[in-house]
Amino acid sequence: MHYPVPENESARLASLLDLGLQDATGSPEFDAIANLAADVLECPMALISLIGESEQWFKARFGLDADVSPRELAFCNYTILDRQPLIVSDARKDARFRNNPLVVGEPNLVFYAGAPISIDGTHNLGTLCVLDTRPRRMSDLQMKRLRSLARAAEGLIAAYSSRRQAERARLSEQTKGQELTRVASLLDQITKLSGVGGWELELAPQKLTWTDETKRIHEVPPDFEPQLDGAIDFYAPEAQPLITRAMNDALHGGASWDLELPMVTAKGRQIWVRAAGGPTYKDGVMVSLIGAFQDISERKRTEARIRDSETAAHARTEELRTVLDNMEEGVSVFDADANLTIWNRKYIEIFGKPAGEVYQGVPFRRLLEREMDRGDFTGDIDKHLRELSDRLDRQVSVVCQLRTNSSRIINSTHAPLPGGGWVGTHSDVTDRVLEAERTEHASRHDALTGLPNRLAFNARMDAIRAENHASDRSLVLMLVDLDRFKEANDTFGHLVGDALLKGTADRLRACVRKGDLVARLGGDEFAIVIECDRRQALALAERIAGTVSQEMRRPFAIDGNRPAIGASIGFCVVPADDFEVDEIMTRADGALYKVKADGRGGYQVYDEALTEQASALRRQRTAVDAAVRLQNLELEFQPIYDLRSRRLCGAEALVRPAQRGVAGLCASELLRIAEETGTIDEIGSWILEESLREAAGWNADLSVSVDVSPRQLGTGRLHDRIRDLLEHLQFPAARLELEIPEGAFLSGDAGALGELHDIRALGARIVLDDFGSANASLACLRHFPFDKIKIDRSFVGLSATESHARAMIGALVTLATDLGMQTTAAGIATADCLRDIAALGCTFGQGRHLSRPLSARAFRKSSLPLRDVA
Repeated sequence: MHYPVPENESARLASLLDLGLQDATGSPEFDAIANLAADVLECPMALISLIGESEQWFKARFGLDADVSPRELAFCNYTILDRQPLIVSDARKDARFRNNPLVVGEPNLVFYAGAPISIDGTHNLGTLCVLDTRPRRMSDLQMKRLRSLARAAEGLIAAYSSRRQAERARLSEQTKGQELTRVASLLDQITKLSGVGGWELELAPQKLTWTDETKRIHEVPPDFEPQLDGAIDFYAPEAQPLITRAMNDALHGGASWDLELPMVTAKGRQIWVRAAGGPTYKDGVMVSLIGAFQDISERKRTEARIRDSETAAHARTEELRTVLDNMEEGVSVFDADANLTIWNRKYIEIFGKPAGEVYQGVPFRRLLEREMDRGDFTGDIDKHLRELSDRLDRQVSVVCQLRTNSSRIINSTHAPLPGGGWVGTHSDVTDRVLEAERTEHASRHDALTGLPNRLAFNARMDAIRAENHASDRSLVLMLVDLDRFKEANDTFGHLVGDALLKGTADRLRACVRKGDLVARLGGDEFAIVIECDRRQALALAERIAGTVSQEMRRPFAIDGNRPAIGASIGFCVVPADDFEVDEIMTRADGALYKVKADGRGGYQVYDEALTEQASALRRQRTAVDAAVRLQNLELEFQPIYDLRSRRLCGAEALVRPAQRGVAGLCASELLRIAEETGTIDEIGSWILEESLREAAGWNADLSVSVDVSPRQLGTGRLHDRIRDLLEHLQFPAARLELEIPEGAFLSGDAGALGELHDIRALGARIVLDDFGSANASLACLRHFPFDKIKIDRSFVGLSATESHARAMIGALVTLATDLGMQTTAAGIATADCLRDIAALGCTFGQGRHLSRPLSARAFRKSSLPLRDVA
């Protein structure tokens, strides 16, 4: 898949790397925003995503198990292109996403709304997004809330960035402190060789003299005349004994001194001074003491700061070591010479380093050589080092993935350091990658049979055409449709039906050659794709088709049952380098249609003789499309009666072509083709609106029943259409009944069931149509609280002649009554049937004995006054 990349992609990735958030574990604060987004925006899934170079990380997630996904599958690739949110109401209809494995496969994403996340307004690092498995729309208020929550996520990331900058500042301060120590030592050496202030104590007679600088240090006026005792009094009390002893030692023993002592100036300011002195002699006789005097207060303060800084640096070093050793990621730091300087325990654990291999200063090359010895590194070491050095020199981060000899998968990111060298972060992504590979496999394979699905089929067809340019190869496409599968599924149940499909997959695989593709396109439809030499193409295709046909006629043995089905096969042969997928699918489908029309259970190769049949089918579909587009349709209404009061209570709306025999179609064929061509939504919407408009003119106690196709459910459009029409026509919702076939419930479509609940919440009544027509009908009652069930005409028609049919109808009526549901009997064709159905307790009835379908005008006349059917 291809995806767009922001114009500032390199700078954006550098900004993301600088933050250090990639592969970072989550936090309660980020999780809280994701949970709040899912709750406020009423979506089952919410993510805070970060878009890396090749992957999308989830800093926080709600409703989704994965921590990462390939970037090529990320909806968020489109969100980070702009500062505006991206809304995808239905991904299945969006060209950018409709073939995305996350849409066509698990988790079947349909709705997406994401707002970009940036902390500088320029680089979009990721998104805050919500997702759903059904289509949705976003209100202005929800959009505002999405943006607000995205700003909150940006605030958390900005706080994270601030903490990271503070850590860098701390390391910088530590470096400065070390430099300060060196400078302080240098200053100390200089001060030993030079005096700032001076003094002299003449001994006979005793006289003390200070230089101007010494007076300045003592903060006395220039004309101050110092005395020995007074000079000693300037020193702090604890320092006075020290300076007195030093002077006595000098006077009596000739010793010199060099002391750093606290003192208090004449203005009361506390300072530190360096006092140095010693005796002078003349003709061998001590005549004076002289010395230097210096204010070292600033140096003392500097030393104090350095001591505090060193203490703090030591504490922070220990803290950093603790943090590194408790990280979920491995960390390794290499200097400009590619020697290891810093690492943590996780680095050793992730790579499985043996004792003694990792030590301070070990070269990166030696580490690679040891990994190669163990089989964990299989590349060219020199080439790897050259490529790594080249990219780091260009200040580009290097992301790579390693699979070790022990099947461990490790993601490593090497980020360049300003002064040379790099820092590496390493994550064990074994579980995540294997899960992604399983997800990728699942997205391209059928969960039941394990065969490639339609997505994989399309990819294979595209690959064949691309790889066989101007070749002498042929492509054979076979479409295999199972015969009598529905009957077997209905007779033996869905478990046996599933086993039949799996057994079919096994038999089809056994019929083809290694390298041929067998795919399940959906339901009981399979495809076989064969590449072969052009000269043998037709013979090979007929041989395989014959083998498949013969194999599929053999009964299956499943749990003591022996269902027998069969297969209809249509195929075509085309040049492998010159075909259109839609065209050859149409050809193979035309051949398959011919097999079915001839009674099924065989195979047919496409030839030009089938062109007219395919054209006829296209004409029928075109006629249906035109009837819908031009609204060349009309409604009839079949009355429904209350069998207890024997009075008219409503009618079922039935659609008919306005001109009989349009394209040779009856009403049921019209609806079938409408479903096949995708125009059923338009027909269904027209039927609904016209039925409600007509019923709005009936008596207020008459209801109208409208059939709904399963294809109309699951998108939310039917609910919205009903809501708008009820409001616009002021039509009471309780007078509207929707008749739903059991297929809408047995499919397990959560979106369809959810929409029916929403429609029922409007006040409309939901009817289970054709109840009893299949042995799985009872299962429908577990899925939805119906208001009414309509008993299938196949039971009702037999009620007057077969006792078992009456017994079953009676049981169905009792079951419905116990579940709080009403019943309608369809297809009451005779007076005896009416009598039996009423006696069995059915609530309502319809059929030609009571009344044939009437035009809208005729029904209006019959409904005023209410007609007694006794």
